[in-house]
Amino acid sequence: MAAAEAEAGRRTLALVNMAAIMERADEALLPAVYREVGAALHATPMGLGALTLCRSFVQAACYPLAAYAAVRYNRAHVVAAGAFLWAAATFLVAVSDTFAQYNFDALVTPAIQSLVADCSDDTTRGSAFGWLQLTGNIGSVIGGLFSLMLASTTIMGVAGWRVAFHIVALISVIVGALVRLFAVDPHFCSNIQDDGGGDQLPPRKSPLEEMKDLVVEARAVVRIPSFQIIVAQGVTGSFPWSALSFAPMWLELMGFTHEMTGLLTTSFALASSLGGLLGGKMGDRLAVRYPDSGRIVLSQISSASAIPLAALLLLALPDDSSSGFLHGFVMFIMGLSISWNGPATNNPIFAEIVPERSRTSIYALDRSFESVLASFAPPIVGFLAEHAYGYNPVSYGAGSSSDRENATALAKALYTAIAIPMLLCCFIYSLLYGTYPRDRERARMDTLIASELQQIELERCHRAGIGRRSKDGTVIDVEYGEEESGDVVDDDDDEKALMRYHVEQSGSVGRKQITRLGLQDALHFVDSKGYDGGVGMTAQQPEVDVERERRRTLVLVNLASIMERADEALLPAVYREVGAALHATPAGLGALTLCRSAVQAACYPLAAYSAARHNRAHVIAAGAFLWAAATFLVAVSDTFLQVAISRGLNGIGLALVVPSIQSLVADSTDGGTRGSAFGWLQLASSLGFISGGFVGLLLAQTTVFGIAGWRIAFHLVAIISVFVGILNWFFAVFLTFRQAMLARAIDQSEMIKEAKFVVQIPTFQIFVAEGVSGSFPWSALSFASMWLELIGFSHKDTAFLMTTFWVASSFGGLLGGKMGDFLALRYPNSGRIVLSQISAGSAVPLAAVLLLGLPDDPSKGIAYGIVLFIMGLFISWNGPATNLPICAEIVPEKSRTSIYALDMCFKSVLSSFAPPIVGILAQRVFGYRADDKGKIIPGIESVHVFDSANEVLMPGEEREREIRDSSPEKTTEVRG
Repeated sequence: MAAAEAEAGRRTLALVNMAAIMERADEALLPAVYREVGAALHATPMGLGALTLCRSFVQAACYPLAAYAAVRYNRAHVVAAGAFLWAAATFLVAVSDTFAQYNFDALVTPAIQSLVADCSDDTTRGSAFGWLQLTGNIGSVIGGLFSLMLASTTIMGVAGWRVAFHIVALISVIVGALVRLFAVDPHFCSNIQDDGGGDQLPPRKSPLEEMKDLVVEARAVVRIPSFQIIVAQGVTGSFPWSALSFAPMWLELMGFTHEMTGLLTTSFALASSLGGLLGGKMGDRLAVRYPDSGRIVLSQISSASAIPLAALLLLALPDDSSSGFLHGFVMFIMGLSISWNGPATNNPIFAEIVPERSRTSIYALDRSFESVLASFAPPIVGFLAEHAYGYNPVSYGAGSSSDRENATALAKALYTAIAIPMLLCCFIYSLLYGTYPRDRERARMDTLIASELQQIELERCHRAGIGRRSKDGTVIDVEYGEEESGDVVDDDDDEKALMRYHVEQSGSVGRKQITRLGLQDALHFVDSKGYDGGVGMTAQQPEVDVERERRRTLVLVNLASIMERADEALLPAVYREVGAALHATPAGLGALTLCRSAVQAACYPLAAYSAARHNRAHVIAAGAFLWAAATFLVAVSDTFLQVAISRGLNGIGLALVVPSIQSLVADSTDGGTRGSAFGWLQLASSLGFISGGFVGLLLAQTTVFGIAGWRIAFHLVAIISVFVGILNWFFAVFLTFRQAMLARAIDQSEMIKEAKFVVQIPTFQIFVAEGVSGSFPWSALSFASMWLELIGFSHKDTAFLMTTFWVASSFGGLLGGKMGDFLALRYPNSGRIVLSQISAGSAVPLAAVLLLGLPDDPSKGIAYGIVLFIMGLFISWNGPATNLPICAEIVPEKSRTSIYALDMCFKSVLSSFAPPIVGILAQRVFGYRADDKGKIIPGIESVHVFDSANEVLMPGEEREREIRDSSPEKTTEVRG
């Protein structure tokens, strides 16, 4: 039985990671073709950033829905539904003709994160989240690189960036189907075989009552001090990542080709993927060695490393496309270093500070808060570039000097959006040293009390006779101290408040009548179906079958994570193409991320609800379908409004998937391996991010049958996401059905109270505070592709540089998770925290080097790659090494989904402001001037106006002489 259960868990994790890959691929699509979309929709950088802001707002708004769905339904189904939604939204972006059609994601993320948390323990949770981050970054690479490669092409008259959106949407649908069919939720088994007894499922509460419970649970989660801190950290920490959506545009402005841009961004994504896995592993090690500080230290190291690495990449390296190797190396190091926070610290801690059934809620809440604020990063970067640093939105072909100036302005704006939030993120992590140990012990005590009370009641029911069905429900009234008055918890008496909350929330007993049906009814129903002691499989089912299903589920979950990140990486990889197609400024492109994050954050509570109450594999599949639909819509969008709406839809799908995956990883690992598990998860997610960004960049300059390459990239990601969603829906299996039935029949969980409990945990509060700031830079990084293109890098060069960064951040997440696990063992109270502080602190100098130190010269691609690699390697530790493992430790196992959903809810809301803020800064502060790349000349269907990013086909002085001697009309090129 154990072998079969393990196999089902592995299969679920694989499917969840597939969903994460497609989610990140979809996310990476738009930034990869910012330039093309901006030209097509006549959007400035501020407008492009506004797209991200719009998506983040919708995403944040949908996170409560995501938490609800993840708690009440199979989380695998929720993930699948989210995949379908984002696939539809991606498709809509591909067909949009105006600026406002781009949005959707939030259903997927909380479900994915809670699934990952549930499938790991305290010692492996960091590694699990590291793998999730790795797969997500793979999706980012797929989305960004794919869209970049197609951005400058046309397929059958369709812009390449639109084709990219269509592809991502289709793949997302497939991933959603896979998750729906094959992923398994440990809390909900969809493979119930009726034994002929005629028993029906126990009646459930009305939706209104369940929503009230969800609100109570959310309030409980929000009051957890550690959750508040992590959310605060996440708001600042996610801002730089959101701002990096302009990285491809920056590389292209320096003179890098689309191919080189794709390679560079892919190197960063791969590094961040490995960094997430590394961070998760380190977080697990540190959590075992130093349980109270190991994960925190790791996140501080990761966040701190972003500062010098970003400085090296953005400020120190020359703005020359000839320095591609240096750019790639720095991007790889940066991605490897700054990607530890999630798998090493945030996600594991969330799984520890709330009960297991609350994990989706906490992940959804976290994403809701973080995504909204982080989504402001792209528009802020655009605003700074335009109005602070002199970005001039001129027409393409105006000359390489103008592009270099724009690249410099965008680099300064990016560094501003990275260094300051990362510095705040590193500081906020320090607050966890005081709250995390107490919140973790409170959650452990809560779990212990729940186990003892449930055992007593089970023995009592067996003595009374299990077979006899009772008409009246069993009532247990347990008093600890004075009589409870209302829902108010005495904050001055933590122990009494904890025990009182647990008696109400444990899922087995309550202060009032446990359920309308009663405990004996639930036990009779479950036992009559022939389930064993809690794995949710029939007693006759061979262990090898359970193990096989577990492995299949893990594969599908990781595949979902890959596609989730690929979808996420698509748009930033083609910011320039999308901006040109939709006439959007950097601020407008950043607003797209803000819109998506807002919806995603709002949907994280729904994700928590869905993951906790339904099969998480189905939740993941649903999320995959949603984001696939959204990705397809992006591919067909012709206006900025269409793209914004599609991105909002994309946010719903993403919100469903992530908490389910994270809670699954947390539940499948222990404290000594949780950081490594989250690191592997981050690595898998990063692979998706790398794939999405690289594909978007490679396709950005192409056309397929007249369709712009960036649209083709979105179509591909949508198609694969659909496929992954189908796989998760039908083949991912969640095994612990008996526990889920008891939770649903005995005590309908009062999800709102659970969320309230999680929010009250000090460590969670600190994580939220850290996550808000820590996620802001990551959100701002959505402009990285656009920044690289503006420097003069081609789409290929930009894709290479961004891939370098994401590869480094992927490995950085894995490294952070590993180091977090090691430090947690050596220094259990501080190891993970110190690691995150190092990671966050490193972002400041690294971002300064990258954005301000390097010259705006596409010939310096190597220097850019090196800085991006180093930065990605160091700033990606926080999640797998600190945040994710600690979250799993400070709450009972049943509350992990809630804490991850809450964390994602808070973080996504704030970090979603990063893209529009980047756009605003670029335009209003730094002088960014919008261009019209990709604008079709009337009467000539296949003629596009180019700028120097595409003229790098004529390198060196000959190219410069050609530009000086030619008129704007001579800088046109006919595309075949």
